Amino acid sequence: MNSVLARSRRVRISARAVAVLIVAVACTGQQAAPTGATPTATFGIGGLASVGVEGRTAVLYNGKISILDSGNTVVQALGIRDGRVLAIGTTDQVKNAAGSGAQLIDLGGRVVVPGLIDGTLHGVRNSTDCFLRDVRLDQVFTREQAISAYTEKAKGLPSGSWLYTWSGWNPNQLDQPGMLTKAELDKALPDNPVMVQATGFSGLQVNGRALSALGITANSTDTGVAKDPKGQPTGQLSGTAAAAARQAMGAQLRALSIDQQVDCMRAFMREANRVGLTSWDDPAGNDQFDPQGRLLEVLVGDHGYQAINQLHRNGEMTTRVVLHFSCFTPDPAFDCVKRNTFNAVSLVGDDWLLIGGMGEELTTNMPNGLYPMPDYQNAVDYLALQRWNLEHHATTPPQQEQVTSAWERADAKSSIKDLRWLMLHPGGGPEYPTAEILRRLKALNAGVILTDSAGQGQQAAGTPPYKRAYESGARMCLGTDALNVAPYPPMWNLWYTISGRSADPAVPGVPAEQRLTREQALRSATSNCAWLMHMENKIGTLEVGRYADLSVLSKDYWSVPVDDIRTIVSVLTITGGKIGWASDDFASLAPKR
Repeated sequence: MNSVLARSRRVRISARAVAVLIVAVACTGQQAAPTGATPTATFGIGGLASVGVEGRTAVLYNGKISILDSGNTVVQALGIRDGRVLAIGTTDQVKNAAGSGAQLIDLGGRVVVPGLIDGTLHGVRNSTDCFLRDVRLDQVFTREQAISAYTEKAKGLPSGSWLYTWSGWNPNQLDQPGMLTKAELDKALPDNPVMVQATGFSGLQVNGRALSALGITANSTDTGVAKDPKGQPTGQLSGTAAAAARQAMGAQLRALSIDQQVDCMRAFMREANRVGLTSWDDPAGNDQFDPQGRLLEVLVGDHGYQAINQLHRNGEMTTRVVLHFSCFTPDPAFDCVKRNTFNAVSLVGDDWLLIGGMGEELTTNMPNGLYPMPDYQNAVDYLALQRWNLEHHATTPPQQEQVTSAWERADAKSSIKDLRWLMLHPGGGPEYPTAEILRRLKALNAGVILTDSAGQGQQAAGTPPYKRAYESGARMCLGTDALNVAPYPPMWNLWYTISGRSADPAVPGVPAEQRLTREQALRSATSNCAWLMHMENKIGTLEVGRYADLSVLSKDYWSVPVDDIRTIVSVLTITGGKIGWASDDFASLAPKR
């Protein structure tokens, strides 16, 4: 961000913001400034505290609140009523607008940004894959912290319960680089088997308890069992041995009840809120732990959307989610579409949980790396004619051309311009998608989601063209494609697009000509993403009348050294007035479960 814009952020409220504030004040009919300290929180359904809901008013003051409107307004205070932004302005102005009896929350000078949005996050499968078993190392940079994360995660779990780490990190990001050893994992987890996957490491690393559970000994003849010079298993597994570990994990996960899955999903929502996330688009995905080792879509049948539905019914949602139906089988794409749309309706739900449509995948049958024709064309034609939303992979340059052309032909039969179709994580390096592909997507009113999986350091040449997409005029939002193949913290993603670095210090990141500024990156995870969530003019900024979705940050995003951005988290996350995460000075507002 340039210095002029930075000064503008710090010292002014735009004329537009003042005008909006005056309207908000006038509508309240209350001018008495509230006094007193922040009251003790009242906790409701699901152990959640709320501020500014059900006719009550809250004032967050003494902060640096980035509204992210067109004027880049920064204000001291923000009022919340009925889950929406009531007023913005100086502390005195907003207190006056709120009237007497408002709850006061002192921000202590912290930076506040609109709630962050992930354009493609496999979040809902954290119910069936149980986030309570998942040890994440995305924002861990010391070996000691990494090892202690496993001990901490195992607390409260029965002996013999499998834990796992599924990508999202690179062993070279640690202060003492290298994969965690069997001995280190044995010390951290004496009673629980664990398997660890990482970018830059071949196969899985397990501990001694896992080897015992799998029946692997020094006498094992499986070539996928690595051994030391003395013939003892090192814990590194590949091939059929690694598949056996995944299947053992899957057998435990698929035995979880719906109530247990709800606990797992709730835990992930808390974690999503902890890293500042308030909304995401969810493309379902494939089942990484199928006990029989099959390539299947996840979130179907007995282990489908029941957990997220229950949280929604109970009023426990603290994130906004748009769901999609995927097919990860070699069945024809048209069969997938007809099967999943037979008794379902696209774009039905509310602002907490919405059925989006089809995607991220319609078939895995791709001879020569392309979708079979005319099968793919028949599938997208049908979706266009039936008015269905779609998001779809186009991971290689030839796929980007094929998918765009197929969508243009579908649009000629029945317009897709109001259906918000999305091209997901196009790959091929900074040359792709080309300016021409972006122009054609813009003409279709389709969007593109750029993801950061290359940021883990496995492929320096695989970085997307962030700047080209941002400046193209096409609808662009940042996504992570987490949790299996990339880090999930949104600030990690922003750091990657800004810094030109990757998780592996030896591997360069985004080239200079394709990096985003701090403002561009933040807009690409907030205001630019509201459209794909079907909530433009509702989320993405903190303008008056929009939902009070916001994150109070642990560090000043605008001024910290660039490498500190990737460790920024939220100390207070509010979504529509519900508090999904609170720590530090705001710990008294933290959810009770």
